[in-house]
Amino acid sequence: MRTETFEYFSSADGTGPLLADIAFEADGRPKPLAVVMHGYSGCRKDVAADIQDLAARGVAAVAPDMRGRGGSAGVWDSGGLDVHDILDAANAAAAKYAGEVDPGKLNIVGYSGGGGNAIACMVRFPDLFRTAVSFFGISDYGWWHGSGGRPDCNAVMEMTLGGRPDQIPEVYEARNFIPGASNASCGRLHFFWDEEETQCPPAMIEKWLDVHRRAGLRNAEKHVSRKGDARRWIHAYRTVNADLRFADDIFLADILRPLEHGEGLPPRGRLFVPGYVVTRHFQVWVEDGRVGSAVVEYDLSGNAPAVRVVENPRGYSVAVRLESPTALL
Repeated sequence: MRTETFEYFSSADGTGPLLADIAFEADGRPKPLAVVMHGYSGCRKDVAADIQDLAARGVAAVAPDMRGRGGSAGVWDSGGLDVHDILDAANAAAAKYAGEVDPGKLNIVGYSGGGGNAIACMVRFPDLFRTAVSFFGISDYGWWHGSGGRPDCNAVMEMTLGGRPDQIPEVYEARNFIPGASNASCGRLHFFWDEEETQCPPAMIEKWLDVHRRAGLRNAEKHVSRKGDARRWIHAYRTVNADLRFADDIFLADILRPLEHGEGLPPRGRLFVPGYVVTRHFQVWVEDGRVGSAVVEYDLSGNAPAVRVVENPRGYSVAVRLESPTALL
């Protein structure tokens, strides 16, 4: 098995160098790529076992250090531009390991804060990740702050973002992914938690799933463990809770599945934009991507994408760009 560290830079604001580890069986065959995200206060070393396990089962697995964490440069952004860095990590891996990575088969797995990153990717990159897996994740950072599930993380959020949700609501608005659950129509989505979860209260995930269902979507599954179950999805990494390794058996078939005809965005639709949305056809940015939200409608039936802003009650600056940083993917 080949394991190494590579550097890359943010295509959004130039932050770098950012670091990621990759593991894969170097056999010259393109493999699905899975980005594995560490928890809110963690680093890539916390998921080193994950990328080894996934690589042993036929996946090229990447574990980034989020900006400001581990060995990566920059400032912690708590669900803002650091999520865009995940796209850049996938782009960098696809370019550097072209013979070993299938750029058409991208996936994401995350724990706790990393589970929040996975949910953010479902909403912000709606046609990029074929499988997204969130373990006890965060769907709304303002809700999470208000829950008091992790007072230590609240202190970090306030420091890095500039205050509490009541003080800077526009910043937390860009980190609320619940209204964007209807964006997540393309991939296969898995949510894991235990009935005794308190650090990241599952009520916010249930709310995300409710919005998703109300949009008529049926591509999400929840896996809730309970007292007496043989396996418990208790909040931890797999090096602490070995039961989490068995979750691989649930979602890995989706990661390894062949490409299917018709994958991708519907030809017409509406997207909620929490800070930014990037598709394979266009991207939309609210302000600098770190504040605010808007709603757009798009039409891909013409020679070029047609995108227009249909909801922007707070009057944010909204930029539509008819190009995408997913060119390699």
